[in-house]
Amino acid sequence: MGDLGVSGWSLIVQLIAFLLFIYLLYRFALGPIMNTLQSRQDRITESIQAAERVQQELKATQARNEEVLREAQVESQAIIARAREQSEANIARSREQAQIQGDEMIAKAREAITAEAAQARTELRREVADLAVNAASKIVRANLDRQAQSRLIEETLAEATAGGLTAGGSTSGSAPISPN
Repeated sequence: MGDLGVSGWSLIVQLIAFLLFIYLLYRFALGPIMNTLQSRQDRITESIQAAERVQQELKATQARNEEVLREAQVESQAIIARAREQSEANIARSREQAQIQGDEMIAKAREAITAEAAQARTELRREVADLAVNAASKIVRANLDRQAQSRLIEETLAEATAGGLTAGGSTSGSAPISPN
């Protein structure tokens, strides 16, 4: 090798120096760089996997939320339907009660009208009888002839008709009572 201008010792020294350089380069530069790159790659892989897990959990959560929302809508519709049915039942019950109360009030009013009409007839009979007695007593007191008696009866009836009759049997300025 001497012919080529290369000495054997210098080649061995250069080869040892080159191997030492490679070892030191790998040990202090390339090794830490590779470890850093590997750890970054591992973290990136973990982050991607975590993101995929989060995305899957998000999809699952979204599906659960949609299911809960559907259930809530169904339940709210059922509640609304029950409330509607209950309000319709309450309205029907109120109508029935109002009809019953109205019928009772009409029956009571009819009874009251019938009782008042009977009482008015009784009072009218009493007043007519009082008028007849009054007219008869005037006739007896006056001892008049037949023509005078007729005139006195007509005057008494005209007074009763013109003055009107009250419940107590006395005359007043109200409208005349016509017998039915």
